[in-house]
Amino acid sequence: MYGIREVLLTQERNDYHEHLSQAAFKLDCSMGSNPYGVWPGLQCPADLFADIAVYPPSDEPVQKGICRYFSGVADLQPENVLLTCGSIGAILTLNRMILVPGKHILGVGPQFSAVVDDFVTYEAQYHPVYLKPENNYSFVVEDFLAAMRQYPGAYIYIDNPNNPTGQVIPLEASRQIVALARELDSFVVMDEAYGDYMDNSQSAIQLIDSYDNLAVVRTFAKGMGAAGIRLGYLLAQPQIISAANKVNVPYSKNQIAEHVACSLLESGWAQQCVERVRENKPKVLAALKNIKAAVTDNGVSITMLYVDNERINLCDLLEQVGIRAITGVGYAGIGQNMVRLNLHEDIDQLVECIRAADELVGRQN
Repeated sequence: MYGIREVLLTQERNDYHEHLSQAAFKLDCSMGSNPYGVWPGLQCPADLFADIAVYPPSDEPVQKGICRYFSGVADLQPENVLLTCGSIGAILTLNRMILVPGKHILGVGPQFSAVVDDFVTYEAQYHPVYLKPENNYSFVVEDFLAAMRQYPGAYIYIDNPNNPTGQVIPLEASRQIVALARELDSFVVMDEAYGDYMDNSQSAIQLIDSYDNLAVVRTFAKGMGAAGIRLGYLLAQPQIISAANKVNVPYSKNQIAEHVACSLLESGWAQQCVERVRENKPKVLAALKNIKAAVTDNGVSITMLYVDNERINLCDLLEQVGIRAITGVGYAGIGQNMVRLNLHEDIDQLVECIRAADELVGRQN
């Protein structure tokens, strides 16, 4: 119709936005924004809006701030940094850079569903390597390496920490993946949207200097507590940044986002939030008896909860006790008996609601 690609007219999107419940709730534990909100020390200078009538100036202040932020683990320069419209903007830019119809793509099942939707729009061939219930959905690097050998030249997308489980893939596993990918002529995207919740010692950012087939994606939306400024970035060797910039949205950063980003990079807010997550997440996990939690890291704000009974709609059940979560429907490899739960600042009420949900599951089993 009018030259619109048929796949866009017929595609059914599986992004969890499409399945977000509109029912009433006490606690919103659905979207992956920072449970503790914005940095309380953030201030707006009087002249912040003085220049918004013109297009944004150089990205260099934010690029240099990012380089300083990771200086303990990597020697980054501004030419290693490309600013984008959120982390999703970075991934869509990388997809535009590489994907063509029929391109083989390897990922993890489950993982960030909005990216998988974008794979479909390119009419690419997506092959998720499923996390296995018998391993409590833990990532097994040997399984992924075996799949890579089946699809040499494939485009590889991995989110780390994994969305929805919140588990962290160790740096050594990431190194094995990127090294084999280079041998197989494959490009790797490590989506570290939740990366501020894991220790920098596990970040693939450390691999950028050694591998020219790698891009690492980050955002200010999660641990930094600034989802509303819609600013993300990708990190890679300069030739990758140059190529990606040719298909990136121009002026992805604005002056307001620049001020907020530079402030947050120096604030220590993400580290403070990780400490609170590490204190509070175990309280939620300890409240579970009939509901299970997949392998997860206690420093990451999200967790995948599930029940073995596939007839139970766990998202609906959580709504009965006042929690809005993200249903497993739409994620590759999981279903309605699973949810992604984001922590909430009111940890006492969250634990109370989780216990009530757990009791409901016990009655249905």
